[in-house]
Amino acid sequence: MYDLRIGDVLDFVRKRGVKKLLLQFADGLKQHSFSVVEELNEELQGVEVLVSGSSCYGACDVAFEEALRCGADGIVHYGHTPFPEALTYANELGIDVLFIEAFSNTELLSRAIDKALDILCSMNDVANVGITASLQEVPHLALLRQRLEREGYRVHVGLGSNRVKYAGQVLGCDYTSALSVRDRVEAFIHLGGGLFHALGLGLATRRPVVLCDPYRGEAREVEHEVRKVKAARLHYVVKSMEEARRYCVVVGCKWRQRHLHSAMRVKRRLEERGKSVYLLTLYEVSPQALENFPEPDAFVITACPRIPIDDYANYRRPVLTVLEALIVAGELKLEEWSLCDWKFNEKAARDVALEGG
Repeated sequence: MYDLRIGDVLDFVRKRGVKKLLLQFADGLKQHSFSVVEELNEELQGVEVLVSGSSCYGACDVAFEEALRCGADGIVHYGHTPFPEALTYANELGIDVLFIEAFSNTELLSRAIDKALDILCSMNDVANVGITASLQEVPHLALLRQRLEREGYRVHVGLGSNRVKYAGQVLGCDYTSALSVRDRVEAFIHLGGGLFHALGLGLATRRPVVLCDPYRGEAREVEHEVRKVKAARLHYVVKSMEEARRYCVVVGCKWRQRHLHSAMRVKRRLEERGKSVYLLTLYEVSPQALENFPEPDAFVITACPRIPIDDYANYRRPVLTVLEALIVAGELKLEEWSLCDWKFNEKAARDVALEGG
């Protein structure tokens, strides 16, 4: 189902002289880890291969610290494209890193596109359609575009920030490729498995989104989920404004999730509003971890904007993003709520650097 590019991994190990290799897989790809190890062990002599079992949510989550602790001199990271700063940081650490996209290949793609077209046809006044994809489905955007244009739609594929490698690709924290064409389209079709990226797309663009799932051969609108999540986010913001007096600002400890500058900015702004604030460091943010600290009325997560949004139902108290905390602090207005602080400029999309990671 995925192109795991074993040959490229073998070339990487041999050319770089890697002696201890750490394999890291995006969570959806972990099920393929042992087959990759078996293939590598058959071809490599004198190379120790380890698999990271830790969570892996993106290119902001490369297992540099694990590699250092286990003495690995090479990392193969499956399922994401690198942030520009990833290879620089790897070089500073003396660790060689190879990123493998693991593009998908599924027989259910055409069926999913057929169903997405049926949904699109039922929408009123849609002539311009933006298309996006999760990384694994990026190669299939060409077929989706072809099918849409055959039906008479004008198709728009945007370019994203310098963290987005391919046209039309979206990340959980970066929808700049979609935002670059938002004002030219009436709806989006997102090609990918699961709700995660399609939900973020709807929240970021405020346009109707049709999820085209090539793994299930299905398609559906996600407007209900988008409205539900946004309503919940606004509820927590207002609740925090009215009731919260003590705040805990969480600083992530994973590589590229350590946004101490954002944490200090939020702390300062909340304290200016008379709030009591303290800082907490966490490597893995979870409801269970936060329940160990009963004193705060609300938490602010600076590690990743998707943590509060995707897990909101699992937290007993309000858990805010950086942008939401700044709304509480009065720096932004409630109507300025967004998924992330995009700092987006369409004319220079390739130069955007998103602080949210």
